[in-house]
Amino acid sequence: NFAANNKWAFFPSAAIRWNASNEKFLKDVKWIDDLSVRASAGVTGNDAISSYMSMAALSTTTGGYLFNGSQPVAYYRSRLASPNLTWEKTKTFNVGFDFSAFSGRLNATFDFYNKRGENLLANTMGVPTEGFGYNTYSINNGEMLNRGFELSLSGELIRTKDFSWSANLIYGYNHNKVTYVNVKAPMYVLQFDYPDAYPQVGNPYRAIYAYQWAGLSADGIPQVYNENGEAVTYNPSSLDAIVYAGSTTPTYGGSFGTSLRYKNWNFSMLLVYEGGHKMRNSFLPMLNNEYNYATWGYEPYITSGINSDIENRWKQPGDEKHTDIPRLVFSDSPLYTSDSYDIYKYADVNVISASNLRLKNISLSYRLPNDFVKKAMIKGAKLNFNMENVCMIAADDQAKYLLGGYNNPNFVWGLTVDF
Repeated sequence: NFAANNKWAFFPSAAIRWNASNEKFLKDVKWIDDLSVRASAGVTGNDAISSYMSMAALSTTTGGYLFNGSQPVAYYRSRLASPNLTWEKTKTFNVGFDFSAFSGRLNATFDFYNKRGENLLANTMGVPTEGFGYNTYSINNGEMLNRGFELSLSGELIRTKDFSWSANLIYGYNHNKVTYVNVKAPMYVLQFDYPDAYPQVGNPYRAIYAYQWAGLSADGIPQVYNENGEAVTYNPSSLDAIVYAGSTTPTYGGSFGTSLRYKNWNFSMLLVYEGGHKMRNSFLPMLNNEYNYATWGYEPYITSGINSDIENRWKQPGDEKHTDIPRLVFSDSPLYTSDSYDIYKYADVNVISASNLRLKNISLSYRLPNDFVKKAMIKGAKLNFNMENVCMIAADDQAKYLLGGYNNPNFVWGLTVDF
């Protein structure tokens, strides 16, 4: 997988655990089942790339004019060599504790971690000076930091013969930052469309980059700021005009689950939440552009579905003060430019919060009484009813739509029989 001089690597690790509940000062505390503190440090390796990626590759293509009854074969270099390609390494430090009490009815786990990735494996599109035709090739592109914590709580809060109630809570927080890169984006389009291949120092790895929104012009045309801080209606086409607009990876997230039992009835539900991240709004209240080969130019076209917010678009002078939705402009208008859709699409005004809370599952079951089961000559039977993806609460209505928050839930009826 790697270059000839990088076949070997060393990944040491060590861990220590202190079982405090075994110490004399806790021996007589009967309600504590376990209390322990642990710490670990080590290095892990990643070789998750295809074979021979350190080597250049040739490919063939056929076509063109016939020569002596056959088509010519052309050889071209389809991948550049990576002669220094080596292992990706992650140095990790972790400290945490585990707690259990009341005969396992209450449990808690906490972990703090610090992970520093080095020689991160990534695919790059290359730069124009390397020549065109290279789609992607693997390189070690920089360093990254992940730091955060995870907390898990669970317990059986009530336990009687006929009734019990248990719950569990998971919460995690992560701070991600790129600290070094080898290759920067050579042009603005690659920074927009392939941000993972061209991370920027100081920002999260999975970042969104955008133009800074400058509002609508007096004619209702989208405007963004160029590299000089000037409001323009054309595509700035400059890396210096692009700003960081958020991360697509949640900063925090977790779940809450609970289960209730009453005699033969069981009810459970699961909530999942995530937040602190963004997404690009791809469902815009604006007409898209499409190249028309008959007219040799771009023209707006109406797709099968358009955001209903287009009703709130710019319609007359002064509307630019209270709406960010552009006017309708067709190709026969002197105001029409194909850049309008692109700069509106890539403007930070269309980078929206993706934070959401989902009710993932509701389950209700009933176990048939033993007397009925014996008469039916079976060991047991249970009726189940499940609802999956029940509903979603999102910080932004557009994000809720794009994340499938308006989709109908799934209903499942089931019968389980044990013979």
